[in-house]
Amino acid sequence: MDRPLYFPESTRTRVTRPARTRCGFARALMLLVPLLFAPMAAAQAQVGTVSGVVLDRNQAPLPNVQITVRGTQLGTQTDANGRFRISGVSGSSAVLDIRRLGFKAISTTATVGSEARISMEPASISLDAVVVTGQPGSTAKRTLGVDIAQIDASSITAKAPINNVQNLINGRAPGVTILQNSGVIGSGATVRIRGVSSFALSNQPLIYVDGVRVDNAQGTGPQNQSFGASTTTRWNDFNPDDIESIEIVKGPAAATLYGTEAANGVIQIITKRGGQGKPAWDVTVRGGTNEFANQDSRIFTNYGPDPVTGEIVALNIAKRESDAGNPIFKTGHMQSYDVGVGGGTQGFRYRISGNYKKDGGVSPTNLAKNYGGRANFTLNPNDKLQIESNLGYVTGRTNLPPEAGYGGTPWTTYYATPTNLYDDTGTPLPNRGFYSALPTAYDKQYVMFQDINRFTGSVNITHSPVSWFSHHLTIGTDQGMEYNEELSAVHNDPDFSYFFGFDADSGYKSVFSRQNSLSSATYGGTAKAMVMGLSSSTSVGVDFFRRNTQYVSAYGEDFPGPGLTALSSTTSARTGSETSVQNNTVGVYGQQQFGFRDRLFLTAGVRSDNNSSFGSNFKRVTYPKVSASWVVSEEPFFSRVPFVNTLKLRSAYGQTGQAPLPYSAVPFFTATTGPNGSAAVRPASRGNPDLGPERGYETEVGFDAGFLSDRAGIEFTHFSGGTRNAILDRPVAPSSGYPGTQLVNAGKLSKHGNEVMLRASPIANTRTTWDMTFSAATNNSKVVDLGGATFISPSANVRHTVGYPVGAWWGKRVVDATVDPTTGALVSVGGVPQVFCDPGPGGGAEILCANAPLVFLGSTTPTREGAFTSTLSFFQNFSVYTMIDFKGGYKKLDGNRRVRCHLFIECRENYYPKEFSPAIVGAVSSGAYVSDLINDASYTKLREISLSYNLPGAFATRLGAARASVSIAGRNLHTWTNYKGLEPEASFQGGTRGFGQWEQDVTPQLRSYVATLRLNF
Repeated sequence: MDRPLYFPESTRTRVTRPARTRCGFARALMLLVPLLFAPMAAAQAQVGTVSGVVLDRNQAPLPNVQITVRGTQLGTQTDANGRFRISGVSGSSAVLDIRRLGFKAISTTATVGSEARISMEPASISLDAVVVTGQPGSTAKRTLGVDIAQIDASSITAKAPINNVQNLINGRAPGVTILQNSGVIGSGATVRIRGVSSFALSNQPLIYVDGVRVDNAQGTGPQNQSFGASTTTRWNDFNPDDIESIEIVKGPAAATLYGTEAANGVIQIITKRGGQGKPAWDVTVRGGTNEFANQDSRIFTNYGPDPVTGEIVALNIAKRESDAGNPIFKTGHMQSYDVGVGGGTQGFRYRISGNYKKDGGVSPTNLAKNYGGRANFTLNPNDKLQIESNLGYVTGRTNLPPEAGYGGTPWTTYYATPTNLYDDTGTPLPNRGFYSALPTAYDKQYVMFQDINRFTGSVNITHSPVSWFSHHLTIGTDQGMEYNEELSAVHNDPDFSYFFGFDADSGYKSVFSRQNSLSSATYGGTAKAMVMGLSSSTSVGVDFFRRNTQYVSAYGEDFPGPGLTALSSTTSARTGSETSVQNNTVGVYGQQQFGFRDRLFLTAGVRSDNNSSFGSNFKRVTYPKVSASWVVSEEPFFSRVPFVNTLKLRSAYGQTGQAPLPYSAVPFFTATTGPNGSAAVRPASRGNPDLGPERGYETEVGFDAGFLSDRAGIEFTHFSGGTRNAILDRPVAPSSGYPGTQLVNAGKLSKHGNEVMLRASPIANTRTTWDMTFSAATNNSKVVDLGGATFISPSANVRHTVGYPVGAWWGKRVVDATVDPTTGALVSVGGVPQVFCDPGPGGGAEILCANAPLVFLGSTTPTREGAFTSTLSFFQNFSVYTMIDFKGGYKKLDGNRRVRCHLFIECRENYYPKEFSPAIVGAVSSGAYVSDLINDASYTKLREISLSYNLPGAFATRLGAARASVSIAGRNLHTWTNYKGLEPEASFQGGTRGFGQWEQDVTPQLRSYVATLRLNF
């Protein structure tokens, strides 16, 4: 397909900047190559080597185990075969400190020059696990007064059918809600941590990769759902097989050091690194299918008059097409290939990986094809200096089908009607009962895709000149270039004219590029001291972040004929635009921590920020934090407590914020056409020089406890807080000369909740082990102040109302109706339908809906969520993994019922009213009523199940591998729900209908089956 050169030369130059940036990073990396000679020279004088293998309790190799030589800077991590090697060890023996997420930290003495065989036991509570997110540097969990969730990504991807980052997080961190929106391949989810934190700004958490902030856009690309909603996401650009672990900072109490923008929490992705030793290879091959489960029984049976006889007849078009051997939604196929290699010396370690993924959806036009690679290097010129470089790149195309408000196969299928089978003479119609067009016609008429080229890179330098002081510098960038295209071409086909009218006869094309450049630099230093059991850790730092986003778009209509698809071939309505958005943040922070005998810790910190989006009268913002942690189980008196071997109490308070949108504080004008066609400007926004950030605040208390020698454990957290100075729109006085509204800091919301994570190993012996987890969380919010207003409406049927949950459903609640006793039809008096509604909070008798107020109908976001996982290993080589997750305490709007029953008159309620209650008959009588559409969307889902088998060593050897395993797995296998719609996990992804969960002809979550082969060399 031809792409038009409609951009000016300066624009074409700008969109190539990511390539230059990548080259710049490559040159910077090459400058580090001479440092390789230092460790090579040093290696000649090194004394000896410690090597070996680390195994779990079933004697299976454990990868990614951190191993350090006590009293030195020497260290490494195990490779995919569990092996490690540390050179440069002096003396005849060395004490090794060994840590891995989810296992008990241990120490052992190893003989230099010999092979060590080390076994690790799982730990339900691990206070010595190292955390790097939300802290000035890496620190043990025992010192933290907050809960920071850790996800062992490398272990999960080895046993579960994980195909993207959001699936990796879902159900594995209490308080983190993943709201799936569409089953379209390439689509993303809405991610919220501890609910909603803002009325008008983003509620998305920040994402960091290896210490560098990256693009976290959740809805980009062509608006294939219409109403401003796009389904693709930048979250899933990162390959789960490259991820070692994920850490999640959940609220302001823990996110203070991230400052402005961190009010919604922080998610850090930590990628895999190589260990010391010879090259270790890992290869993963996957293949599988995606399907619309049970489409014949799930897709609606619609009703309507027979065009010839006028009798009311039913049509289940999915069953009819399936019986004819032509199922509407096809089976999509997936395949992926991942290859990685890691190794190195004590002075230089590396891991390099590459991947290819092709994933097909249930529509022929839905296909995601991506290529990616990652290279992580670690240089240790000496025992005081470490230089890490992390480089990642992904490129590919995602072809998207239209759905939701755009139309497409779901639209024409879900709303199929008998009146479109044939005309009043019995002659078959071209759409064969489908509501608008044949699905195959939609596949040809509308072409939408997104191309992505994205590079992320960072360099992290850590220097420890003396034993009591270390400092680090992290510089990074995230460069993304999206090209989005939507085409409706001309087709010389009378059926297409019948189906699509203008779209097929004249056609149109829209293109849109988004170039996103994020740059960051962080410097920090920490000084430590220890005197008679009292420890001190003092940290200071400075942080800089810059975002520069450029948008270029163009549109045109009316192609002269078939075969012409370039924008330059359109002949009318041609438009174009270019926008650049920049935002900068500079912050400084300080933190002081005191510890007593490594079991009692007090921490206080502060961060001060300036952001370019603040008003001119608002100079800086300061965020404080304070926390305490007490490992009670290590106190002498605690030894008498039975069954409890670990207990830590913790509490914290902190603040963070979120900056206004760029340029919202400054007045600006927009270009327009003046008298006689002259160039002119007109006022567009008044701005607000006093506009500052929203301020999130939170208090968190909890405990971590281990029982029965850490075979069972519980982590519990209670949080309460909210947001002050929330940004709201206030009308501007017409006399000011500016239109619209002005943003002000005038709102307040509160929220609270509880989070619990239970871990247990009910069975643990040499033949069988059973590990299980259960997590649950609650979250409740309330609107406290709206600057004097009673409510505001962010989207249709959704309100922020003082005294009620943030973003709740509101509408007239139909409670009764007067119907004809013979026919069941709705009765009207004086032209007014006799439909009766809830009179409102004041109570009393029901009143005519025409006079009734809007009432609270339920929360739009889950107030409770959780998950259960089970891993059963038996006969040493077999394991079965299961995940069941649930969400509840919220409602969603069934837009499919709205269209079928309220607007298109296709439901059984419309034709057989005597079978239904008067309230239902009244509710479906008008498109203005929504109370019958907003239903409980709580569900429990069998999310993941897999069976894995470690092949015998002899078989692996025949393949040339050290280890080999195979697995078969399924995803989205069954749903238990009382939701009356098609799919509880289907909704618009953002846009004007995106604050609440609104389902309307959206592709449901797909059932997937996948087979996997893993080889380690």
